[in-house]
Amino acid sequence: MSTQLALRLPDDLLADLDWLVVRCNYSNRTEAMRTAIEAAIKAERSRQIDEQYAEAYTRLPQTDDEVADLAWQSSPDLDEDEDWSWM
Repeated sequence: MSTQLALRLPDDLLADLDWLVVRCNYSNRTEAMRTAIEAAIKAERSRQIDEQYAEAYTRLPQTDDEVADLAWQSSPDLDEDEDWSWM
């Protein structure tokens, strides 16, 4: 199901929307607006997830042992002469 919305835009914003339709090769204004709304929703959901991660790490930070283990894993002592080209 879909719902039709009535929207009033100032002339300058409408001109920018028309420019966007041409610039991004949208088939019409509706497609451009739908795409913009979807992008705004996706960005806000991503920001919300980032906030939740930050809150969780603030509430339960990593221990010194966990940080030390991560440092060891991210910088292994590899033999520089070893051939890794197969990877």
